[in-house]
Amino acid sequence: MEKGVPVSVWPEWQLVEKIGEGSFGKVYKAQRTERGRTFYSAIKIISIPGNKGELDSVRSEMNDEQSTREYFRNLVEDCVQEIYTMEHFCGNSHIVSFEDFKVVEYLDEIGWDIYIRMEYLTSFMDYCTGKELTEKEVMKLGCDLSMALIYCRKLNIIHRDVKPENIFVSRFGDFKLGDFGIAREQAHTVGNMSKKGTYSYMAPEIYKGEKYDSSIDIYSLGIVLYKLMNQNRLPFLSLDKQLITYRDKENALARRIAGEKMPAPSRASAAFSHIILKACAYDPQKRYRKPEDMLQDLESLRIAPVNAAKEWERSQWQLADARDIEQRHQKNYVVEEPGAEKMERTQVAEEPQIEKAIRQEEENEKKNSRDAKESKPSRSLRKEDRSEAASRQKRQAPQQERRISPWTISIAVVVLAACIIVGVYVKLIHDEDRKAQNTNMVMEVLEANDNSTAQIDDFSTAIQTIKEQANTIVEELADCKEVGKEGDRLRYYDSNGKLVKALIYPETSEDGVYEEYYYWDERLFFAYIWTGNKKELYYYDKRGKMIRWIDTDGVVHDKENDSTEYTKRGEKYWKNALEQLDE
Repeated sequence: MEKGVPVSVWPEWQLVEKIGEGSFGKVYKAQRTERGRTFYSAIKIISIPGNKGELDSVRSEMNDEQSTREYFRNLVEDCVQEIYTMEHFCGNSHIVSFEDFKVVEYLDEIGWDIYIRMEYLTSFMDYCTGKELTEKEVMKLGCDLSMALIYCRKLNIIHRDVKPENIFVSRFGDFKLGDFGIAREQAHTVGNMSKKGTYSYMAPEIYKGEKYDSSIDIYSLGIVLYKLMNQNRLPFLSLDKQLITYRDKENALARRIAGEKMPAPSRASAAFSHIILKACAYDPQKRYRKPEDMLQDLESLRIAPVNAAKEWERSQWQLADARDIEQRHQKNYVVEEPGAEKMERTQVAEEPQIEKAIRQEEENEKKNSRDAKESKPSRSLRKEDRSEAASRQKRQAPQQERRISPWTISIAVVVLAACIIVGVYVKLIHDEDRKAQNTNMVMEVLEANDNSTAQIDDFSTAIQTIKEQANTIVEELADCKEVGKEGDRLRYYDSNGKLVKALIYPETSEDGVYEEYYYWDERLFFAYIWTGNKKELYYYDKRGKMIRWIDTDGVVHDKENDSTEYTKRGEKYWKNALEQLDE
């Protein structure tokens, strides 16, 4: 245990080391051991008042000791607001999970210590140390935090302090939003003029003391994404200077708050820049109004980046052309300074290959037009052919009308409908047969190959092998092909096209939980079911029999059937995993 680490208020939890410190308290890594297994949590300790100097300062301004006590008691109540807010988010995968809290009052002096126990995560600042995130990783961060803001919006809660310091990373690589210390219900905040939050990521309207809504969190998230895609520099900070001074930061903040147009992030693609700049729009009405809209654009770009980028670039060029036409027809036409148009277009679409592609497309069209002229007959001939064809069609029309009767049409409609019905029925039967065949194939795989490496006689070795295989899959997920949609279902396939992991989100899960299944040679071997701080783990042999399960309290059960509930759930999750192989 680290020297100087305080004693935990939970006897079963031991504080190991300090992992963070800020203006709102200190955070420690805590552990407990049960049946030879070690579990970890993060414990945040907030002291009110923060130090003796703060206490003495308030004492000098108050009339009596009771007033001083009431002053700090109100601060304690404000701090407990964080706890109540976090309780709303229990079970959400993109918000730090709350576990427990305790408030301890001093006996000999005015003061309180507030202990908040949360899930143990890696801070985003530590996660980013020594590496530069790829555009894909930053997009995932944007998606994960957008989902966090969606949940906040449903509860009418505004975070008001979205910044890198309040972002955390799970062991599965998911990004989570934490520290709701200054969050309030939206209904109580809309008219609030306070400037709580961090200036570097603060929306202009809240900085200026104006009325604001939940879109300020979208703005802050946009600034976070901007910084990550701009060589870790905030808007209007020079990318050439190695040392950024306090004056530089003040000037950059003033330009942003004044509404000066932001340049595109230096490392972001044109399409991703568009999303970021829209999130950071100075005018709240031009900003994403809902995190759902921002999430949709981010997911579209992640799933099909090439198509999404091309579509966006095409729309921008069409918009630019329309803008040029409109400007030409204005009565008071303003001549732009040389280079202005070039600068604007560079901000919209930075990559020179776009212009190259457009020029190439124009050349191809011209070439095709020349080839068409050479191959087509003369104009007069085409005119004669059209006249003759029209006359022929006119002569034949009455004959066709005479041949087609109402009875013929009715019979044709009936036959067509019958064909459609039969086709649908055949397809349904085919799908059911295919599904049954796939299930049988899966079961045959499970029952065959007794000498497979997945079957190990020694139980402890088998468990260790399963853990190692699961860790291997987690490490290789970045190179796997993703199929599906976040928030619904995701499947990961290796280079050989084999399913290695399936993830079912709570919105799709029958139990409203996260279901993670890990496969080995087309066999489920490990299931991880979780919601908030409640986690269940299931280990299977090659035939689908549970050989170990770990309940929500962290108790390990080996080769036991001492709980009918968990046995049935384990069987259900096995079947759910097989269904993922069928799809």
